[in-house]
Amino acid sequence: MKNKVGSFFVILGIMFLCSMLLLAILSLLLWRMDGGSSLLSGGVIAVYILTNILGGFLTGKMMGQQKFFWGMLMGAVYFAILFFIGVCLMGTKISGNMQLISGAMVCVISAMIGGMLAPSRQEPHSQNL
Repeated sequence: MKNKVGSFFVILGIMFLCSMLLLAILSLLLWRMDGGSSLLSGGVIAVYILTNILGGFLTGKMMGQQKFFWGMLMGAVYFAILFFIGVCLMGTKISGNMQLISGAMVCVISAMIGGMLAPSRQEPHSQNL
């Protein structure tokens, strides 16, 4: 179990590295193309979806059982960290902000889908002699 907790946080780190890389690529593309704010918000949502699908997939593969639950948990933890950073560093307003709810739903649902796409781990059957 201790190994799985450590792996959970390694996967979370991979998700944040993946997000940073994809957001850097998105920034470069928007800078080169003079993209507008609608393209930016759509790109950020796409980055979050891809990142959470990857995280849910890796978590579901690691856990092997209840993959959708572990994917949802990974998406919720990912969003909670983003939310905490937003509140502490950026002064994000909490009350009446519907984007927070939709952002949480995007993270949780996409990570759940990633978990459901992960292959199941087959437990070896013990044979009684």
